[in-house]
Amino acid sequence: MWSSFVFALQFLTRIHIADPEWDYRKCGEGSSFFPAAGLIIGVFLYITAFVGLKLFTPLIVAVLLIVTGVVISGGLHLDGFMDSMDGLFSGRSLERKLEIMKDSRAGSFGVVGLGCLFLIKLSFMVELLTLGKIGWLFAVPVFARWCMVYSIRHFPYLRQAGLGNPYSDHTGKKEFLIASAITAVVLLAAMGTEVIVFLVLIPLNHLFARWVNNTLGGLTGDIYGATAEIMEAMGLIAVYLTYTT
Repeated sequence: MWSSFVFALQFLTRIHIADPEWDYRKCGEGSSFFPAAGLIIGVFLYITAFVGLKLFTPLIVAVLLIVTGVVISGGLHLDGFMDSMDGLFSGRSLERKLEIMKDSRAGSFGVVGLGCLFLIKLSFMVELLTLGKIGWLFAVPVFARWCMVYSIRHFPYLRQAGLGNPYSDHTGKKEFLIASAITAVVLLAAMGTEVIVFLVLIPLNHLFARWVNNTLGGLTGDIYGATAEIMEAMGLIAVYLTYTT
C-alpha cells in the first residue's frame, strides 16, 4: 500500500518522499491514492490562500493558487489537457488525431483551450476567495483526481504502451472503492452537506469520457490529465453556484 501511495504521489505531483523499487502492479494500484494526492495538493493551495490573503487581493491570490497548482503537479495535467485539445478538435482522421496528441509541440487548439481554462479557474477562484470560503481548496483537487480514477476504471485504455498502462491494467473494483472512500471522507469534511453538488458533476465526467471513447476508441494518459483539469474547472463553477444560489 505504501509503495502504491508513493507511486501515485510521484506520478501526480513533484513531491518526492521515497524511492520504492519499481513494480508495475503496485504502480497501477496507486490509482487508489489519486484522491489522496489531490488532498496534498489542496493543502498547498490552502497554505497559499491563507498566507496570500493576509498580503494581497483575492485576484492576486487566485493567480498564486493557479501557479501553485502548476508547480506542485509539474504541469502534467495541463500538458495532457493541451495535447487532448489539439487532437480532439483538429478535425483530422483518427490516426492523425492520435499522432497530434503524441506530439510534444503545442498547437493552436491547445493554447486557446489553456487560455480559456485559466480564465475560468481564475474568475471563479477570485469569487470564491471573496466569499471567504475555503472548503473547495481541498474538495475540488480531490474530486478531480477521483474523476481520473472513474475514467480509468470504466473506460478502455487506447495506447499499447503509455504512462497510463499500469493504471488501466490494475485499477479494479478494490482500487476504485478505496479512491471513492477517500474522496467521500474528504469532501464531507470540507464541504459538509453541500458535498451533494459533486454528485451532479459525475455524469458530466462520464459523458466526457464516453465522448472521447467514441471519438478515439479509448482513453489515453493525455485524456486522464485533461479530465483532471476539466473537472477542476467544473468543480469551481459548481461550488460557486452552490454558495451563491
